[in-house]
Amino acid sequence: MLRQTYALTIRELKHWYRARIQIFMTLIQPILWLGLFGQAVAFPMPREMLQGAPDYISFMSVGMVAVVTLFTCMFSGMSIVWDRRLGFLNKLRVAPIPRGVIPTSRVLASVIRAMISGLMVLLIALVFVHIPGLKGLTVTSDFGAFELGSMLLIMFLLALGFAAIFVSIALTIKNQETLFGVVNLLNLPVMFASAALFPVDGMPGWLEAVAKVNPLTLAVDGIRQLMFEGATSIYDLGVDMLGLMLFAGMFVGLGIILARYSLKEK
Repeated sequence: MLRQTYALTIRELKHWYRARIQIFMTLIQPILWLGLFGQAVAFPMPREMLQGAPDYISFMSVGMVAVVTLFTCMFSGMSIVWDRRLGFLNKLRVAPIPRGVIPTSRVLASVIRAMISGLMVLLIALVFVHIPGLKGLTVTSDFGAFELGSMLLIMFLLALGFAAIFVSIALTIKNQETLFGVVNLLNLPVMFASAALFPVDGMPGWLEAVAKVNPLTLAVDGIRQLMFEGATSIYDLGVDMLGLMLFAGMFVGLGIILARYSLKEK
């Protein structure tokens, strides 16, 4: 099973890095956000409101990592729709491989893509600091191996949960138009109803309640605690981690059930 999962995961990643325009489009959006919107908010804001970040661009840079993860995973099911349309999915269904290999490989490929994209956004935000006239991400001086490992774990759990959601959706629908509709319906509400781009303290009560249970909020809250000294968190780091584990575990389990139902021979 491991060999088949590896082979299908590599196939997905080859499709990704060979389509360089897709990588460019994935990265250009956060760069524009950081370069335009992030630079435009130049007025000082209290560090308590920014969860310990020294300025808004640092606060927003962490949020863009979660947003890029969300957007990358949203299209994780697109290859399943195309494979179904081109007949490749039927070939996999009759091949002597476990059915679970098909969704597992798509989820793993999406997680790898999302983590690489998120790290590239962080790198770009760090480079901005050294460009005259621009502001960028400023990280606490004691950011070390433990903080880096914890941050990667948070990114992994967030990507795993979102990839499982959208692969599960792709397994249950039959055409790409429906998948695009679902993606367009969910992307902006999930992004704005979170602490990724704006502090939750300034939101109306009902929206703040929604934002506090959004997995994007759990991810950025945890990463900000790791990156900024004296961060004022929404939850403790352990609560953020536990929430993301439950989020990922719940939707991975749902994906397994849906995969067994949708890929069984009829």
